[in-house]
This record gives sequence, structure tokens and C-alpha cells, in this order.
Amino acid sequence: MRHTTILLAITLIFAGCATHSPANIEPELDAGPAPAGTFRVVTVQLKSSQVGDFTVINQLIQKAANAGAQLVVLPESSVHGWLNPNVFTDAEPIPGTASTQFSAMARNNNVWIAAGLAEQGASINNGTHYAFDSGILIDPTGEIIIHHRKYQVLKNAFASCPQGFDNCQYSQGPLSDITVVNTPFGRTALLVCADAYTWDTTALAKLKALKPQTVIVPWGVGAATQNECGNDGFNATTYSAAAASFLGSAYVVGANAVGVRPYGRFRPAVYCGNSGYANPDGTVGGETDTMQQFGLFDIPLPSAN
Repeated sequence: MRHTTILLAITLIFAGCATHSPANIEPELDAGPAPAGTFRVVTVQLKSSQVGDFTVINQLIQKAANAGAQLVVLPESSVHGWLNPNVFTDAEPIPGTASTQFSAMARNNNVWIAAGLAEQGASINNGTHYAFDSGILIDPTGEIIIHHRKYQVLKNAFASCPQGFDNCQYSQGPLSDITVVNTPFGRTALLVCADAYTWDTTALAKLKALKPQTVIVPWGVGAATQNECGNDGFNATTYSAAAASFLGSAYVVGANAVGVRPYGRFRPAVYCGNSGYANPDGTVGGETDTMQQFGLFDIPLPSAN
């Protein structure tokens, strides 16, 4: 029983927290221009019912761009949903159809886009393949600037596997995927969810050596019930703050999903929202709650040093 309880707690940290807000897209974001010396980030708290709906995702990104966003961040697993066993048959390579649609949205709206999505791995048999829990950062021309495959993957979390596929899990990405590129937001990196946790700092330590100034995280943080959301252990921005404190050099900004998590073990489970960003000293700079589709943050531009 104790082992089950501990595994449940660990799994929920990797998973999600929810809202039962209406399915319609919220009104236009109301914001003036970004203050001088800042860059504007809009986090999209994608509802679990909206994953893979590129018509809706495009509308959300358009609203973010109309509000002056330079960078739009979507959650982990924005195409299939986290722990959806269909990724072992349906996930595409990167580049592929899904990433191409994100690229078109970036180009058409003249924004940077960061998003989490499953990625096809090596073939197994009978149309099945391994899958990575990946993230991409796309520039306003539509080019993929960072392609990251999640390193910290949770074992034994899928509720089911395709026939002939025993003990399925996301494949572990290589530490070599952790990189820093120059963007208008300074030396920029992208991690996926648990890569930014401090319970195991393998990924963060690799990144720290690269001295990032902005770190983007598509999150998938959740809880068993909505009432737990926002508390310690169930708050994406608290995790951003811990990562920022460890790194000591970077603003850490991330978007988390909202809605019931329909896949994986240990359900019911919900995604918690609480998207936001942390300052390099580990303090929270801004945070949304679970009732908002968007978060809008004007983050200080990193110094040129």
C-alpha cells in the first residue's frame, strides 16, 4: 500500500490538474504594449479536451499574437495528451505534419511558439513504434530552433500498451538534446516538464553549465483533485521557481494544461494550470490560476552579459 501511495504521488506530479470552465475560447486578451525592456509571453493553458485540435490551437495563438505576444507557450503533449497509448501508433516524426502546423502558426502570426508533443521513435512491429515526449521551439519564420526529447521519463505510467508491446513508456531522450540558442530572449533553452524538476537535477545540471538566460517549459503538472491544485507539489510555477533557483541565471517560463486527464494510471486526475514564470533568484514573477485560458507576462529582457 505504501509503495502504491508513493508511486501515485510521483505519477501525479508528472501528470495533470483541471478546470471545468466552458469549452468556448475566451474573449480577446486586453493588454497594452509591453513595457520597454521586457518581452511578452502568453502561456496557453490548453484544455485537455482541446489537444490536437489545431483549429482551436490556431485561434488561441492568434489571440495571443493580437495581444502583443512575442512568445507563445503551450503545455506538454499538446497533440495527443500525456500518456495516450495512441502515441505508439499515431505519433509522427519531427519534422512531421503536427510540427509543420505549429510552424505555419508561428509564421502566419509572426510569433515564437514553444509546444510539447509526442514524437515517433524507432519502429517495433505491426505499425507500432517507440515514442518520445518531446518539445519544440519555433521562430517566426517557421523554423524549428530547438528540438528536445524529454530525458526524465516516468516508468510504468501508461494504463495500457499496444498488443505485443510490453511495459510501454516514453523513450528517454538524450542529454545531448539539452542546448542553448540565441534568441531575442537571450540564451534560450527548452525542457519538457520533469526535466525541470529538482528531485533529479541531471538535466538541470547539464543546462546550468550552458548558462541559459531564458528557459521555456511545456508543463504537465497535476493532482488527484482540483482542490489540491496550486499547493506545493501541484503548482507548475513553483516548479519553475525551484528550477530558476537551481540554475541561478535564467527566467523560467512555462505553460501547464487544464482539464481532466483521460489517460494513464492513477485516475481520476486533473491538470492544474498555474502557468507562469520565475525570476533568476527563484522568486515567482507571475502566475495564472486554473480558471484562465491564457496568462500574459512581460518578462525583463536578460542583459547582454
